[in-house]
Amino acid sequence: MKRTCTIAAVIFLGCLAFGSTLAAQATPKADDPIARTLFEPELIMTHRRAIDLSDRQRDDISRLIRDLQGQVVSLQWDLKEQTDAMSAELSRPRVDLDRARDRLRRVLQIEGRIKDAHLSMLVRIKNILTPEQQQTLLKLRGQA
Repeated sequence: MKRTCTIAAVIFLGCLAFGSTLAAQATPKADDPIARTLFEPELIMTHRRAIDLSDRQRDDISRLIRDLQGQVVSLQWDLKEQTDAMSAELSRPRVDLDRARDRLRRVLQIEGRIKDAHLSMLVRIKNILTPEQQQTLLKLRGQA
C-alpha cells in the first residue's frame, strides 16, 4: 500500500509539473510543433509596429485575452480545490487508489479545460493576423 501511495504521489506531482499552459513561452522550443506555429500576445505586442498591427486587431486580441482571463480564473479556483482534495487523499496513512485516481482525473480534466481555453485563444489570435504579419512574426522570432 505504501508503494501505491508513492506511485500516486509521483503521478500527481508529474501532472502538476505538466499542468503549465500551452505555449507559455514567447519563444517556443524547437521541438514544440504547436507552440512554434502560434503567436503569444506578448510577441505580437512587442512587435506591433513591425507587423503594422491595426487598432482593430489590437482591440480584438485584447478582448480575447480578457475573455481567457475570465475563464481561467474560475478554472484555477477549481483546480486549487481539486489539487487540495487530492493532496488530502494522498496524505492519509492508507490511500484508497480508486479515490486517488478519481481525484487525479478531476485535476487533469480542469487542466485540460485550461489548456483548451488557451489554445482556443491562440488560434483565434493567429486567425486575426494576416499571413504577412504571421510571416514577419516568425522571422522576428527566428523561425522562418
